[in-house]
Amino acid sequence: MNVLSTEIKDALIPIAKEAEQRREEIEAARCLPDDVMKAVRETGVIRLWTGKSYGGNQSDIFALMEAIESTSYYNGSLGWVICVTGTASLGSGYLPSQSAKEIFGNTHSQTGGWAAPAGRAKKVEGGIIVNGKWSWGSGISHCSHIVGGCFIMPEGEGRPRPALAYFDPKDVNFIDNWQVLGLLGSNSIDYEVKDLFVPDDRWIDFPVRKPVLDETLYRFSFLGALASGVASVGLGLAQRALDEIIALSKNKKPNGAARTLAERPVVHVKLATMRAKLESARLFLQEAVRENWVEAENKTPTKENRSKLRLAASFAASTSAEVVEEAYKLGGGSSVWDGVKLQELLRDVHMVTQHGLVTESMFEVAGRVIVDQPVNEALL
Repeated sequence: MNVLSTEIKDALIPIAKEAEQRREEIEAARCLPDDVMKAVRETGVIRLWTGKSYGGNQSDIFALMEAIESTSYYNGSLGWVICVTGTASLGSGYLPSQSAKEIFGNTHSQTGGWAAPAGRAKKVEGGIIVNGKWSWGSGISHCSHIVGGCFIMPEGEGRPRPALAYFDPKDVNFIDNWQVLGLLGSNSIDYEVKDLFVPDDRWIDFPVRKPVLDETLYRFSFLGALASGVASVGLGLAQRALDEIIALSKNKKPNGAARTLAERPVVHVKLATMRAKLESARLFLQEAVRENWVEAENKTPTKENRSKLRLAASFAASTSAEVVEEAYKLGGGSSVWDGVKLQELLRDVHMVTQHGLVTESMFEVAGRVIVDQPVNEALL
C-alpha cells in the first residue's frame, strides 16, 4: 500500500506550520483563512480519494490518514477540515459518472457537509425536493459542493429512504453559530436548504451501496474510511501532546520540588504508558485498515473486518483523548493558559471524541459482532 507522496507532504507541512503560527487569527475568525485553504487545495490532498476518472489520485486509505494526522499535529482545525472534505471525495466513486465529473472533476473541487439524514425530501419528476437543516458543516464555506443527508419520504405506506444529496453553495443558507469548545477554526456551522430541487443524478443512497467505480478504494467500507479519518485527527493531536509534555518535563520543576518532571520516576511510568497507548492505538487502526483493504481488492470486506475497523477507529479516538488528558494533567498549572499548546490540544481532542463515527456506541456494536448478535451491517 502507498503512503502520502513526498511531493504532497513537502507542500502540506509548511502550510500546517503556518496555520499553527496563525492560531490566534484563525480562532478569532472561527474559520481557516482563504489563502490557507487555497494552498491546501493546490497540494492535491483534498482529492486523494477522488477517482482517477475525474482527475483525482484515487490513493489508498493510508495516504489521506497520514495527511490528516500530520497536519492535525500542528493545527487541529486544519487537520479536521482536511479530514472532512478529503474523505468526502469518496462520493466520486458512487455518483453517476457525468455528475461525478461535474462535481469532482475540477482540480479545486472540495465537498463537505453532514451525511446523516437530518433533512426531509419528497420524490418528484426528475429528482427530489429537499428541506433540511444540518450541523457540523466543517469547512463548507470553502466547498465547491455541499452534501446533506435526508430521508426521502414515501407517498403512501413504506419506509423512508435515506439519501445523500449534493447542493450548490449558492442554494444553501449558512448559519454563523460556531461558538464552541475546540476546533475553533473549522467553522463547522449549521446550514439549511428550503424547497430545493435536486436532480436524480445529484443524490445517492446512504449508507452507500454498490459503487459506480468498481475499484478497491470504493469497495472499502465507506463509513470505516470516514471513521479512520476522524481517528487520525485524534492521533495527530495526541502525538503532539506527548511531544509537548516530554519537552516541558525536561525544564519544569513543580512548586517546592527539587527535581524536574523528567527526573521523577512516577513521570517516567506515565510517559511510557502514554507512548504505549498511543502507538498501540495507531497500530491497531493501521492493521484494521490493511486487512479491510486486502479484502476490498477482490470483494466487499466481511462484516467482522468492517466491525473491527470501526472499533479500531473509535479506540484510537478515545485513546488519543486519554493521552492528551494525561499530558495536560502532567503539565500542571503550565497547561491551563490561553495560547499554551496543551490547553489547545485538550479542547480540540474533546471535540473529536464527540463525532458520531467514533463514539462509545461503536464498542457496543463491535461487541455484538464478536458474540454473533445481529447488527445493522449497512452502518459498518
